[in-house]
Amino acid sequence: MSLGYLVLEVRRALRSPGTLLFTIGFPAMFYLLEMMLFKDAAGGALTEDYPLTIMVGLSAWGLMTAGLLLGTRVVHERTVGWQRQLRLTPLSGAGFLLGKVTVGMAVALPTALVVPLVAVLAEGVTLTPGGWLSATVVMWLGSFPFSVMGLFIGQLAGKDNVQNIVIVAMLLFAMFGGLFMPLETLPSWWTTVAWFVPSYWLAEIGRAGVVPGTGDALLAAAVLAGWSAVLALGVILRYRRDSARV
Repeated sequence: MSLGYLVLEVRRALRSPGTLLFTIGFPAMFYLLEMMLFKDAAGGALTEDYPLTIMVGLSAWGLMTAGLLLGTRVVHERTVGWQRQLRLTPLSGAGFLLGKVTVGMAVALPTALVVPLVAVLAEGVTLTPGGWLSATVVMWLGSFPFSVMGLFIGQLAGKDNVQNIVIVAMLLFAMFGGLFMPLETLPSWWTTVAWFVPSYWLAEIGRAGVVPGTGDALLAAAVLAGWSAVLALGVILRYRRDSARV
């Protein structure tokens, strides 16, 4: 895909009020809300790591949402016939994957910046240069499998059910990935379930860089890479299968 097409797609996605609300507005708003509620519950005294843990979790939620919402745009393109036109071109499955995921990652980039910035400015959170890098760039790169997942959903779902699938995926990944509350405050079985959820590993790669002594960045990166590889294979195979029908 040409650079001009990618720029057009990114601008079109960023102009969507729903995209900005779900990927930037909600994570920042819920961060402030959670901090206010838990400060009141704790009598104004929270552990030093709590604001950082919640910051990482809600940043992961926004990044995950930005990727999954790619599915709704893909379904729209299929509905109007744009996908069929692409399959008539020499565009390969890998090229289709790269172009669409590049758009999804570009849309997610502002999300990686907003929640840490709100945490620093509104809650006085302190981040080292390495912490800033982990909370923004590293987490943004770690969200790659969610853009691929959104693309895969968009290839399989229809216009009547894609929104339901995306919303259910967002809620399940957020809930069982421990994005809204630290897993330490939940039953022990919850952590076991979280290991099988990609959103947990996205938050884990962020925690490893901002909360001293927690998280395993290498393991998280390996798990996210595995999810990316499996989902990317599914996207390419589906694209080739659809192309063979044309």
